[in-house]
Amino acid sequence: MAPESAPTFRVRTAGPDDDAAWARLRSGLWPDCPIERHAVEREIYLRSPGVIALAVDAKDRAWGFAEISIRRDHVTGTSTASVPFLEGWYVEPAWRHRGVGRALIDFAISWAREQGYQELASDVELDNQLSQQAHQRLGFVETERTINYLLKFDE
Repeated sequence: MAPESAPTFRVRTAGPDDDAAWARLRSGLWPDCPIERHAVEREIYLRSPGVIALAVDAKDRAWGFAEISIRRDHVTGTSTASVPFLEGWYVEPAWRHRGVGRALIDFAISWAREQGYQELASDVELDNQLSQQAHQRLGFVETERTINYLLKFDE
C-alpha cells in the first residue's frame, strides 16, 4: 500500500511487539539472508547496547528501520575505539524520497549523542551506488574503500 502524498510518520525505538515487522523489513534489505539468520541476529541486537529504530505510519505500521550497534573494534576513520555503527538502514520503496531515511538517521544521531558518542559510522558495498549517494547526502564522509579476501583451509 503506497502512502498518501504527504505521509505522516514518526521514528521510535523498536519494542518486543515489533519482531514481525522488523523481520519483514530486514528481509527487504537482505533478501538472500535465511530467516533463521535474521532471527539469530535480532536476538543479538535485543541483548546488545545498540538500538533499533523503526519508522512507523499513523497506524503504527513499520515502513523503515535502522539498526545501530556499538562496535568496540577498530572502525576506519573514527576517533574513538567504541563507536555507534549503522549496521542496517532500509526504507520500503513506497516510502522512499519522503524524508523517512533521513529521519531514521536523525534518530540514530540523537540516540548516539544521548549515549555520549561523537560520531556515527557506517559502511556500504562497493557496488551499491544508491546507498553511497544517500550516505553522502546525509553528511557521511567516505573514509576508505576495501575489498576483503578469505583463504579457507582444507579440514
